[in-house]
Amino acid sequence: MKQTGRRILLGLVLVLVLAFVLTSCAPNTPAETTPGETTGETKGETPAPTEGETEDDTFVFVDSLGREVTLPKELTKIAPSGTLANILLFTAIPDHLSGIAQNFTDTQMKLIDPKYNELPVLGKFYGKGPDYNLETVLAAGTQVIVDLGEAKDSTATDMDELTAQINIPTVFIEALFDDMPQTYRDLGVLIGDSSKTEQLALYCEESLALSEKAKLSDNRVSVYWAMGDLGLNTNARGSFHSELLDYVPLINAADIEADNRGGGSEVSMEQIIQWDPDYILIDTLQLKEEMLKDPAWNALPAIKEGRYLVVPQVPYGFLADPPSVNRYIGLRWLGATFYPEIYTGDIKDEVKTFFELFYGIKTDDATIDEILAGTYK
Repeated sequence: MKQTGRRILLGLVLVLVLAFVLTSCAPNTPAETTPGETTGETKGETPAPTEGETEDDTFVFVDSLGREVTLPKELTKIAPSGTLANILLFTAIPDHLSGIAQNFTDTQMKLIDPKYNELPVLGKFYGKGPDYNLETVLAAGTQVIVDLGEAKDSTATDMDELTAQINIPTVFIEALFDDMPQTYRDLGVLIGDSSKTEQLALYCEESLALSEKAKLSDNRVSVYWAMGDLGLNTNARGSFHSELLDYVPLINAADIEADNRGGGSEVSMEQIIQWDPDYILIDTLQLKEEMLKDPAWNALPAIKEGRYLVVPQVPYGFLADPPSVNRYIGLRWLGATFYPEIYTGDIKDEVKTFFELFYGIKTDDATIDEILAGTYK
């Protein structure tokens, strides 16, 4: 009897051990999530909680690539990956930045709180400019690196490799022009506070609603966007840098192969004369002065009849420098010019509102006048 009892007991133990092993080896099945949502499971390799940190101190953020990234719940040190990320993070969560992509210019610093120029300069992970300084990113106490913009084929791999290299989580959030409301809401989820980001999202939604209303109009005018030293560079129709014109909406006269570089596509005076645009958008006041001295430009009806506008550039370009959320005030500015019956707000008040809401800048009428005239330096 004793021998039989031992066999029965041993058999039960073996069954329990086998059940435990099978359960432990089963794959995790994370809940379905969308960008900006959180889940209790992780996918792929993400940094483990730091020393002294427990699972209760972390959460999982699902980025726009579907990557599930474990992050501290208290995020106070967020690093932008470059220029586009910098401007969006600055507008949404300026006091959460561990550094900036590059220093603000002297002109920008006349408007922006000087404390932000005291942050470490991190450089850029993509594009021209100072290379991303990983030592500075680490020294700044960065908790997460955030990349914002349009996803590249390599973005997921790039983010994963960066995390593996310096053991700091990386997040990608899509930031296309018409998805900007969702971009800001995702940033609100990221920091666990939507009080500011929801205001920005609503502003973008209201602006897009005006754009949709204006698109019903048949009275579209054509424009040529003069750039470069002589005005013979432009952001062509269909390029990433010119997409704002489609939202106003305006007809981009430069129907040529698009070059998505910041310098735009090169064109000839003969092409511009053939296009005969209704209006000329001139990138800077200096360029306008050069064009007005040129007999070829003065022969163009739009210039001859004064149908041209200088694009405001402070603190960021109203149309695409860089092609980020700063374009939303460009939408209102051009909209008020060409569709005043739809974009009904006074443009000075619109600029003041945008500057304060997005940049934390309070300005007077004289400053706004200079910015809109292109004379603010």
